[in-house]
Amino acid sequence: MSIKRLSHLLDKELAKLNGSVGLNVKFLSSNEIYTYNGKTQFWSASVIKIPIALTFYEQIKEKNINDTEKVKITEDNYVLGSGIAKLLDKNNKYTFKDLITLMLVVSDNTATNQIVDFIGWESVEKYMKEIGLENTTFKHKMMIKAGRGPNLTTPEEMTTLLERMYKNELPGSEIVLKIMQEQLDRTRIPQLIPNEIPISHKFGTLPEALHEVGIIYSKNPFIFCFFSDDQKDKKLTNEVLSVCAKHCFDYSMK
Repeated sequence: MSIKRLSHLLDKELAKLNGSVGLNVKFLSSNEIYTYNGKTQFWSASVIKIPIALTFYEQIKEKNINDTEKVKITEDNYVLGSGIAKLLDKNNKYTFKDLITLMLVVSDNTATNQIVDFIGWESVEKYMKEIGLENTTFKHKMMIKAGRGPNLTTPEEMTTLLERMYKNELPGSEIVLKIMQEQLDRTRIPQLIPNEIPISHKFGTLPEALHEVGIIYSKNPFIFCFFSDDQKDKKLTNEVLSVCAKHCFDYSMK
């Protein structure tokens, strides 16, 4: 299969979707790129938890503290939505790494909000700008609207971020990518890819949006960043995402 043929297959799949959709794919050994609305901003949903985790590791490097230090989740950070911390004993203390793990493996909103309180919400967007992600914004914690605007990003910028993590250019990259391999939801990028292929991935979901970004460690490792909005048939959106990931995987194994 040629990159031209792959592009045709991906275009054909994405054309099945109404609403907005963006896909950016980069093959890391061959440096080949496929992009479809790669510069378009989308609501980031829980994909923003990757920048939050990286901001945390950048900060603890500067503050000279350890991710094994323990903290209690404050009452105001217990929120609805994804995660399990809200179901556990509120007297529990968690290491920072425990909170990062909950945030990335089960997309825990409560754990995320506690991390955001520690680093300061302004620091996430500031750090993203420092590393060149001009169109990635962070304005509010999970499930809490602060009136400062939406959390946004683009497929292209998430590709850039994941590539820098793959190259271990940012503090905490190895730790975060390893945790992301343990994500429990395997219904999107991993759905049609053999189980033995390691994948570091993170999903995001909103009422009419379905995202997933990740690194697939195949023969020609690749980054896959899929975003969508205004999706009335999310089952179809999920199918298209998974099929696109499988086409890219097949190409990466040639």
